[in-house]
Amino acid sequence: MKNFFTNIKATYLFNFLAVVLLLILLGIYSIFEDTNKNIIKTNYDTNIKYVEEITSNIEQFIKDKMEGDKLYENLNENKFLIGFFEKNLQLFITEKYKYIYVVDKVCEENMNFRVLLDGTKDEENKSEFEEIFNPSDVDKWNNIYKTKKSTNIIHKRIESLWMTYLKPIIINEKIIAVIVVDFSIKEHENIINSFNSLNKIFEKVIAFFLFSFLIIVWFSYMDNKRAKEKEKVDLELEETYFEIYTLNQTLEKRVQEEVDKNREKDKQMFQQSKMAQMGEMLSMIAHQWRQPLSAINATAISINLKAHFNDLKAEKVIEQTDNIAKYSQHLSQTIDDFRNFFKSNKEIEIVNFNELVKDVLSIVQISIENKNIKIIENSSSSEKFETYPNELKQVILNLIKNAEDILLEKEIENPYIKIDIKKEQDKHILEVSDNGGGVDERIIKKIFHPYFSTKKEKDGTGLGLYMSKTIIEDHCKGTLTVSNSNDGAVFKITL
Repeated sequence: MKNFFTNIKATYLFNFLAVVLLLILLGIYSIFEDTNKNIIKTNYDTNIKYVEEITSNIEQFIKDKMEGDKLYENLNENKFLIGFFEKNLQLFITEKYKYIYVVDKVCEENMNFRVLLDGTKDEENKSEFEEIFNPSDVDKWNNIYKTKKSTNIIHKRIESLWMTYLKPIIINEKIIAVIVVDFSIKEHENIINSFNSLNKIFEKVIAFFLFSFLIIVWFSYMDNKRAKEKEKVDLELEETYFEIYTLNQTLEKRVQEEVDKNREKDKQMFQQSKMAQMGEMLSMIAHQWRQPLSAINATAISINLKAHFNDLKAEKVIEQTDNIAKYSQHLSQTIDDFRNFFKSNKEIEIVNFNELVKDVLSIVQISIENKNIKIIENSSSSEKFETYPNELKQVILNLIKNAEDILLEKEIENPYIKIDIKKEQDKHILEVSDNGGGVDERIIKKIFHPYFSTKKEKDGTGLGLYMSKTIIEDHCKGTLTVSNSNDGAVFKITL
């Protein structure tokens, strides 16, 4: 009888392990599903937020360049204006966006739309001015005119498109046209393909747990069967119980090892998904966009003032509009640079620090000096070396921007940012320093950690210095360090 009750306890143990395995499987499945949904939602939200900013800029640009509230009439009377607008729309075309165009309704009663502007670079697929356009979902397009609110359409039947975003241009409470942005399916397909790869891994995990569950159930069944024979075969029962106990211990150990392995895989996948989130890239892109946007704004104000005082010369207008185009092209190039950030096929070029600093300052110097911050350049070396120039520019830009932020935040008198370029033995060195007082010694060892920021109340992401250190040390095989001088912080790049 003692052996009989002992065997019943073993049966309960097997059943308990089976339940635990099922609960673990359900937990992993729930975490996997939630992660998939969160990544898809984050991708969707960041794309919507980003396209809202783009279309708002396009809307304001069109309003500033037209007269009155008749866009069609303005374009019909001035064909040069069509080419001017379309050239600027093309600046926003990237792999993310397949088409960007502007349409309006032929008349309020008519269900047809007509194309006013088409930013397509491919001349063969480019729509002509006044060309009739028949959208696939007419109700949503017409609803824009009723609600006067932006909307988006998720495509399921159009192979090349993922989503269409519609933004009304409103003047005097009246919709004069609609800005249309078609998202390419490529980026969305990449995310879906990644999920499919994860699904395959998860299927293997499920297969393992089911196999383990069946083994435990089988042992439980055999244990119950043996319980009925224990009184007759007492000696055989003791031997069998010892074997089962040994197998059970081995099985528990193997199950725990596999669970630990899969938990580690989950952590790795979670880390990879965080690194792939578009929100992180967008925060960095926004960080880099501030200077060229400020320069564009300053140029526009200058043109506006000269126009008011009848001091607008053709040569000056051409020069300043060329600058605006250059700044706009930089905004578009920034997106491409960050998209290629983690790709392994980036090209190595032969450059020197002087060239890289010159390219960076061509974008940010005007903005910084307009804030009464002096930029000091000292160079004792112009030797060239092999590296990834685009990534290195991002690091230099980030260090300069951080220095600017701290100088403005602390309201330093006679602020300056100093850039020193030199060579020590076989090492190429660039230092970015300031007179902002330096980094608190209590946190100086943490500032390169991911998500650590001293500017959280000002929307600091804690990713700038972390990504900069990753670029320098993992991609460029150098070092990025920080120290304090008598005046302020010194960031040192060594290649």
